[in-house]
Amino acid sequence: MGFYLLFFIFGCSHLYRRFFLKKVSIFGATGSIGNNATKIIYNNISKYKVIVLSANKNYKRLALNARLLKSKYAVIKDKKYYNLLKNELSGSKIKCLSGEDELIGLAGIKTDYTIASIVGIAGLKPAYNSIGNTKNLALANKEALICAGKIFISKARKLKTNILPLDSEHNALFQIIENNRKVYIKNIILTASGGPFWNKKLDLNKVTVKQALMHPNWKMGKKISVDSATMMNKVLEKIEAAILFSLDLDKIDIVVHPKSIVHGVVNFIDGNSLMLMSKPDMKIPINCALNWPKRLNVNIDCINLKKIKKLEFFDVTKKDFSSLEFFKYLYDKKINYCRLIALNASNEIAVESFLNKKIGFLDITKVIKNTVLTFGKNIPSNIQDVFEIHQEASRIASNFVNKLNS
Repeated sequence: MGFYLLFFIFGCSHLYRRFFLKKVSIFGATGSIGNNATKIIYNNISKYKVIVLSANKNYKRLALNARLLKSKYAVIKDKKYYNLLKNELSGSKIKCLSGEDELIGLAGIKTDYTIASIVGIAGLKPAYNSIGNTKNLALANKEALICAGKIFISKARKLKTNILPLDSEHNALFQIIENNRKVYIKNIILTASGGPFWNKKLDLNKVTVKQALMHPNWKMGKKISVDSATMMNKVLEKIEAAILFSLDLDKIDIVVHPKSIVHGVVNFIDGNSLMLMSKPDMKIPINCALNWPKRLNVNIDCINLKKIKKLEFFDVTKKDFSSLEFFKYLYDKKINYCRLIALNASNEIAVESFLNKKIGFLDITKVIKNTVLTFGKNIPSNIQDVFEIHQEASRIASNFVNKLNS
């Protein structure tokens, strides 16, 4: 009798895990987004079954997160760290894999939620391959939309994968817009903290890497922190919003909001405006996406309006941030997708070069402008076209960096 009871209990537990737990994969599990997602899932582990965790090189953090979440697979992109990862996970039932092909292949496993948080163009292939295999793609990798644009969105619509934005601003706008018809939208507003240099008297020619990484409100990776300092993050986010919400670029405004409490505003044609407010904590939009369309209590306090003395918003100009001039090269009634890809590629090269102290802070936008203006209006028709344009733009940007550095 006892044996049959144990067998019954085991069977029920197995069925529960198979049919009722939310299956989740995290591509980019060791960065800011991945670590915050790990915390949320770990604190609510009875609700999730983790399938895949991935990392580029950080095998120790990957192994730690994989053990915490008891993932089925742990994949390290850089093959030279495979044996180190395997040693870290020895004695566990977690299957270790390595290389880009394995990474892309694992994105094809069926899930309820897939978090795409690999930084840069490197995250496009796994994110693209997950479409049709995951019900909900929680997208932190803005480069996927910037570079692949209509190709990415078209596949998601065709294969019925919901795209849930993880950026705090786009997540805020998504929550407002999803229950309102787009025909009633007058315009939307993205808020920007202004980064570490806004409204400060500094000689930007002498800005150091350390200074550029000191974001006043958010704890982020190096690449996005530099993007915030140059305001390139808002250039990319405005384009991302246009693609994600099917809006013209001239219907999207950017304002500086130093407190980072209001994340997005939607103005409607009848004079009403809706804004979403929360603390600057990435666990909030991640939690929202991981439980959409429901909500889960994660014990994060809401904004206490009684403690807010004032909410300030400021206009942002090209004089403050030269990166804002790029819109005139990217948009003329229609988005120039070829130049968008070049913009992203050259920004990645320029930021990496700045972080490696090959160029100065103000050289970042010079590299981008020089590269973008090299390209015309060719329209990529598939993912391979995207990567070919990106590769060529990266080559041009790298050559320009070498000239500046010589």
